[in-house]
Amino acid sequence: MEKVICLVSGGIDSPLACALASKNFEIIPLHFCVYPYVSDETFFTTIEILKKLKDRLDVEKILIFPWSKILRRISHAGGRYTCVLCRRGMLKAAEALCEREKCSAIVTGESIGQKASQTLDNLAVTSFGIKFPIIRPLLTMDKLEIEREARKIGIWSEKHAGCCTVVPRYPSTSAKTETVERLFAKIGLEKEIENELGNVVEIRSFKDVEKFQNSLRKES
Repeated sequence: MEKVICLVSGGIDSPLACALASKNFEIIPLHFCVYPYVSDETFFTTIEILKKLKDRLDVEKILIFPWSKILRRISHAGGRYTCVLCRRGMLKAAEALCEREKCSAIVTGESIGQKASQTLDNLAVTSFGIKFPIIRPLLTMDKLEIEREARKIGIWSEKHAGCCTVVPRYPSTSAKTETVERLFAKIGLEKEIENELGNVVEIRSFKDVEKFQNSLRKES
């Protein structure tokens, strides 16, 4: 069975996309940890969602990418393009991990218009030049459909993680590829991502999650 990297946040959409992908692929969930740009409660809510996925989908391992340093750089220079640059960076990081893990594709929980980074224009910009196919099982679903499907397959949770604290007040909804690529290069995101790849945490059980959280507190 082919392997895919599944981007998973602490929200509703991406865990469902991950579960749907598991019907046809061996999945490796990938979470970008932005602590301390979220609360402790949000972090642990996300961990509980990852636990549920691991138990229900028979996931062998989960990858956690420490994203806070990269997000800090983006937030200082990205302005209204912060969300698009962050998403673009996550897909580039997922691309690198696909190569490392010998995966065939990237799965996301994106659906059209649900967030500023998920307009048609911004989806095109964030996906530009990514070497692997990007599978979006929820692309045309609305929130009610997503909630209904999540309940149906048993991964719905009443509690969800909150947004990060660096979302701009007026995020760009129609970014241009050349603008985002120029900012990406100016900030030096490709190098930053390469530097952090060695710090990706591989979780096969959840005994060391508290240790991981404590290490993040020390760095923040």
